[in-house]
Amino acid sequence: MSNCYVLPCVLFLSISILGCVDDASSDSGEVIVLGDANTDAGTGDGAMADSDGSQLDLGSVPDSSMSGQDGALPVTGECAPDPRARAVHGVFYVDEDESDRSTYAGGPTGEDSPIEGELELIGSETAEIRTCDDGSYEISGLEEGVFLVQPLVQPNRRCTTANCPGRFARAVQEGRAPVMLTFGDSIAVIGDQPIFPERVRTLFSQLTDIENRNVAVAGSTSTDWLPNRRYFSERLTPQLAEADLLIITLGGNDMLQYVSNIGIPNDIPAAIEGARLVVLRVIENVSEILTAVRAVNPDADIAYCLYADYSQATEHPIWGLVGSFLGPDTVSEVLELARSNFPTNDRHLMLVDMFGAAQGLPLHDYLYDQLHFNDLGQTLYAEEVFETLGGVLIGNNPLGEMGATPIGLRRNYGLSPNIDTE
Repeated sequence: MSNCYVLPCVLFLSISILGCVDDASSDSGEVIVLGDANTDAGTGDGAMADSDGSQLDLGSVPDSSMSGQDGALPVTGECAPDPRARAVHGVFYVDEDESDRSTYAGGPTGEDSPIEGELELIGSETAEIRTCDDGSYEISGLEEGVFLVQPLVQPNRRCTTANCPGRFARAVQEGRAPVMLTFGDSIAVIGDQPIFPERVRTLFSQLTDIENRNVAVAGSTSTDWLPNRRYFSERLTPQLAEADLLIITLGGNDMLQYVSNIGIPNDIPAAIEGARLVVLRVIENVSEILTAVRAVNPDADIAYCLYADYSQATEHPIWGLVGSFLGPDTVSEVLELARSNFPTNDRHLMLVDMFGAAQGLPLHDYLYDQLHFNDLGQTLYAEEVFETLGGVLIGNNPLGEMGATPIGLRRNYGLSPNIDTE
């Protein structure tokens, strides 16, 4: 393979790193309504370990402030449990500069103010909830099973960590099956079956029977789903009013179009800067889509899935080459740009931060092909959605041996300062 071939190949993949450069496309116009959950997801050797329960002072909480897959949230305070306790716990705090964008970006620091929070737990009649004015909380007395934690955010605040469910949790609390509608690109279409939204359904199956609808189209861009385009009108709109939760995977194919247009650049830094501009345009498109969604469905929960950092797949021949060619931080910087520009003007918007959740993982073990996910990766995706929605699992994971357990025992909630509600 000549150098003149390797260089454009590496640049092509690195610039389109934000997600799914699709090699398959489906535009049948048919809505995929998935049936009963398949709980036999297979087994794997990539199971996540439980936390060791270690604690630190609140002021020294690291940037990755929620458990993610490793369960390690350092929490102290009046309501903090014994680190060996089987309890949901964390802290509420006022994110004074409103800089947090997810549970993996920011976290309580000495610059923030603790605030006593309010919580509801769905699925248990034996649990006890304690909240303290130092911001700490504890939900104890949990048996094995699946539960849903719902923080009660006052109307004059919003959840800056983008992990506060609303309508989805209310549907479960009311005893009706929530409608979960997934749209976007091939991350929700291609890979080991069942694809992650169906695995989310499986994780919640002990608590509620989610109606899972998937209208994603492999190869689609954020522009394809704009409200004046047919995917929005033909695939999304007929399902939209009924949705309690929307899951979005978009952005990767916008990068593919950009790379296809520029060809082989002479100025790689300029090409990477162009990729950053594409990220900002994707955020603008997603914001426009959200505005149109809200005109039809003003209060559904919306969960946007941020892509993982594929350059962490260091043992994959292509991604290893990308990392060595561009340096270890380039891809992360582009993804961080997407996270830091995530919209903040929608109280019911959540961020499934796969970029943060997959940090430090050998991502090559999670890939089905160069861009899509295998059993282990689909499980990682599903568990991150489950936890972002407030899911708690204690005991056996219905996704099999590859699944983490427990899930969701440690979580923080960052709240904005008082905001004008008029």
